Amino acid sequence: MGERKLCYGCMERTEFSGGVCPNCGYYDNAPSDPSFIIPGTKLNNRYIVGVTLSVNGEGITYLAYDQSIGCKVYLREYMPPNLCNRVSGSPVISVIPARLAQYKALMAEFTELHKSLARLRGQVHVNTVVDLFAENNTTYVVDEYIQSVRFVDYLKDNAGELTWGQLSHMLPPLLTTLSLLHNSGVVHRAISPDTIYVTDKGELLLTAFSIAAVRTANTELECEIYNGYAAPEQYSANGQQGTWTDVYAVCAVIYRVLTGSMPPSAISRMENDNLVAPAVLNPNVPRHVSNVIMQGLNLNGTERTKTVTELVTRLFDEHAEEEDAIYGGFDNGGYGQQPYPNQQPYADEPYSEYPEQPYDDQNYPNYDTGYSDDYAYDDYQEEDNYRQPQKAGAVDRLRVPIIVGIVLLLILLIVVFVVAGDLFKGDSSESSKTTTAISETTAVSETQEVTTTAAVGDSVMPQLLGKNFENAKTQYASWITFDAEEVFSDQYAAGQICWQEYEVGDTFDSSKKVKVQVSKGSATVEIPSYSGSGHNSYGEKLDELNIPYTESAESSSGYSNGSVIRIVVTKNGQETDLGAGDSINLNDKYQVIVYYAYNPEPETTAPSETEPVDETTAAPAETVPEQPPATEPAQEPAQTAAPAQ
Repeated sequence: MGERKLCYGCMERTEFSGGVCPNCGYYDNAPSDPSFIIPGTKLNNRYIVGVTLSVNGEGITYLAYDQSIGCKVYLREYMPPNLCNRVSGSPVISVIPARLAQYKALMAEFTELHKSLARLRGQVHVNTVVDLFAENNTTYVVDEYIQSVRFVDYLKDNAGELTWGQLSHMLPPLLTTLSLLHNSGVVHRAISPDTIYVTDKGELLLTAFSIAAVRTANTELECEIYNGYAAPEQYSANGQQGTWTDVYAVCAVIYRVLTGSMPPSAISRMENDNLVAPAVLNPNVPRHVSNVIMQGLNLNGTERTKTVTELVTRLFDEHAEEEDAIYGGFDNGGYGQQPYPNQQPYADEPYSEYPEQPYDDQNYPNYDTGYSDDYAYDDYQEEDNYRQPQKAGAVDRLRVPIIVGIVLLLILLIVVFVVAGDLFKGDSSESSKTTTAISETTAVSETQEVTTTAAVGDSVMPQLLGKNFENAKTQYASWITFDAEEVFSDQYAAGQICWQEYEVGDTFDSSKKVKVQVSKGSATVEIPSYSGSGHNSYGEKLDELNIPYTESAESSSGYSNGSVIRIVVTKNGQETDLGAGDSINLNDKYQVIVYYAYNPEPETTAPSETEPVDETTAAPAETVPEQPPATEPAQEPAQTAAPAQ
């Protein structure tokens, strides 16, 4: 039995044969694309990155493995290739300095999009967001892995199309999901058989969420538009998009499922609209369903079905067919567009968030009288009808003097203000100067702020606080050079970064050093016991606690040479003896002195009688020799016993 290891191609543990996974055929030694994260890289100290699954103008999706739970997941990396590059051989992303503002703004939009999806967890049929974190100068999203197949592949396995009866049982949960997303401010813009998946339970799952710039032509990012399913407004950066954009895509998907044919692209339809009604291509499609689809595929967004709720109501309305397809605007035979007499305006369904629809009197009959435009006004001479102009004339006669009075009042007010302004002109001169000075100061301040905001930078600062400094140096070695200072911190353990020069998310120039402070541990420490310790070994204990000290030798017959006698702290000129367990604050201005025993043996050899003795240099036997300087321990004579350790 060979060694079982994790395959980065399928994220299953298996035995490789010749470097090839027997499950998925992944070659373990295959060269990796430098623009992608190298398979096997660990992110957030939890996720092992595998093969690349998809790429678009917003970023990259990888298969990954969650070590904490022991399961495979999807990992989405924000990396717009137009705005940044990957550091060679590293997962770190370097932003193009001139594109930094765009990079940060779109990354914030990317983050908010997936936060919105995370808040809907358990309520909608979408890929569930399980984690969101920042690292390597970018943001990552982790989605739950669900066993499923693309809807387009599901259709291939079912003769290319489904009946309305089959589809009508699959659609409601998906449409409910889309309605909840719209209520949360999320518009998908890429609904298609390629982005809808079918789970093993037969449920439709919506995937592939991206920011708006990726799903719109002529923006700063490479666009990803699904032709045939994208609404016409997505082909222009100036097109007004909204819930009706997703309605177009949903109707295009239903069209494809029921007919087996993809609708022509909206861009080609705008030149030559040759879209054929679904009921013409497949007579088994209910007529009212066909008409609702055609209404949802209207090229004019203001005339298209606006909301998913409205779409659902019309699709599943049992009486829609009896109303002779009023929503689609098609007759029973040729499906040519005609105004329908029984159609009612949607007065009870206001759409305040959408642009007003221009009223077209050619498509709406006269609801007030019930008569069509074929009746001339002169032919309709009932009494109530021809008295109306007389009433209007009376109102007009009253309106004229009122308007004249209002105009005169306005003129009078203007004159009063002008006179008052002249009276207070002198007093207001100083105020005017002050106002001008404030305006100039504000202008300078705004200019400075813009200059600061536009500072050149190529990287976004990650979270450093709490990280082990040595680990951070290794992790960010390819793009951050640290200028570290050691300080005491009661909040962070020794070796952890306790302050960083830039806030998280700030931009900085990676070619310059980044200042950080590294904790030396708490400033409050306890004095260790010195009983039976030599001054050398005790000094090592103090060094470990970052306690600065000096040593001083002292004669003491009760201690062996080198033994610590006492500890003294000097502060503000006063000495205080310290005992084991006493606390000191290392931020205070003090001096710790370690006194140790120094007892040299007296000389026993008498001077020679033939040699004169220099009385100026000779010392009495009982005199204690001069102590060494306090800052440096005295070197002990060779004949004395070795100091205790």
